[in-house]
Formats: sequence, C-alpha cells, structure tokens
Amino acid sequence: FGLNTAMRHSEILRSRFDHLDLNNLRLFIPRAKAGMREQPITPELAEMLRKEQESREDTAEWIFPSPRLNASLTGHRHRMDKPFRRAVIQAGLDPTRVTPHVMRHTAITNLVTSGADLPTIQRISGHKTLTMVLRYTHVHSKHIDRAIKAIGRGLPELSENKTADTTTPKLHTVPKLTG
Repeated sequence: FGLNTAMRHSEILRSRFDHLDLNNLRLFIPRAKAGMREQPITPELAEMLRKEQESREDTAEWIFPSPRLNASLTGHRHRMDKPFRRAVIQAGLDPTRVTPHVMRHTAITNLVTSGADLPTIQRISGHKTLTMVLRYTHVHSKHIDRAIKAIGRGLPELSENKTADTTTPKLHTVPKLTG
C-alpha cells in the first residue's frame, strides 16, 4: 500500500472502502496531517483493493480492521508493526532497517527518480512544504549522472552558438554578454 501511494502509516490504517473511487484511482483522506485530500493510487493497488473489497461482507468498513473487535474504539488497526515485521523477515530483509515508514520514503524517492516534479510529489505525498518533500528524497549517484546527461543532450553544439544572441533550446533568448 505504502509503496503505491507514498501515504503515511496512519493514513493507510484509517482508510475505508467507502472512501475509495477505484474507477478514478482515488482514495479520499478526510483527516490527513496536512488537511483533507484526494490520494491518487496506482492501477495495481486499485486491483488489489477491488479483490479485497469483493472478498469482504461489509465494504463500508475499514480496509485494515482491528483483528480484535473490542481492542480498538475506532474499529481499525492503529499499528502494523508485527505483521509488517513478519513480511519483511519473510522477504529476507532486515526488520530493523525496513519499517512501514521506509515505504513512504521509498515511494517518494521513486517519484523523484522517475522524473516527477516536486510540486506534484508534494500533492501526492500530502506534505505541506517542498522542504518536507526534500527530506524524504534519497537521490543516489546513478540518478544524478542520468540527470546531468539529460542537460547535455539539450544543449546546442558549440559551433552552432555564434549568433548575436545565445539561444537556449526550449527556454528563452539571453542577450550576449559583452565585456
């Protein structure tokens, strides 16, 4: 869920089937940290949720109900540490390093490395500021190398750059510097 949405752990656990719009790939989050929002979801997650919804009797309830009816006043899980830890161990990963919150960091980093712009990532992740988005991004040298190569591909050859003004492709005209 977290890798497909970049949602907070608490938002995931408070998600309800009646907040889903699977046809438009949206999940309504009424009590998000930064205010209510519509969360886009991937087609893959929508399909998983559709199957889960079809297997349930009461589809107006929580996507992650509390395993014990009287254990939660709200009726939904408040933590997923134990089942998440079991899944991490089963996947052969280190449970001290891979936590539910790591899914959010990973999803946001994946958005950055896929080329999504920061304001779009801010909307998807539900962060109030771009500063917070940047805290969640973990850009590695491969991504930096790919980005710098993209800059080079967009520049004209030096021999083409002999006009009174220097034109940068797809941007604007800059007066030639004298002096």
